[in-house]
Amino acid sequence: MRDIESPAAGLLLDTFHMNIEEKDQADAIRRAGRHLVHFHACGTDRGVPGDDHLDWPAIVAALRAIRYDGDVVIESFTPDVEVIAKAAAIWRSIVPHKDDIPKRGLAHLRKVFGKGTKRPSRRS
Repeated sequence: MRDIESPAAGLLLDTFHMNIEEKDQADAIRRAGRHLVHFHACGTDRGVPGDDHLDWPAIVAALRAIRYDGDVVIESFTPDVEVIAKAAAIWRSIVPHKDDIPKRGLAHLRKVFGKGTKRPSRRS
């Protein structure tokens, strides 16, 4: 990102992929710093955030440390859309009902972020 030096470029971090590629997700977030422009929250099996082994409090603390104020998006997949399921290697239902992912995921994110907490303003 430093080599590009363009305000049009930024980083998207995704907890599913960080679980595979990073030894420490919170450290990866801190290293991304001001370059982070979008964040995907996903369980380690592409399912419900929080139904996994990630250290969500450390992830939230890292997002706060870099003053991230962008969206935190639950990204998940179901086998219902076959072409996407095939591309994402989804071969089974991750939860009993597809609405469980946003409902339980949002409940978890509200818990770890603190429901009603004010988001910090983005650094200039």
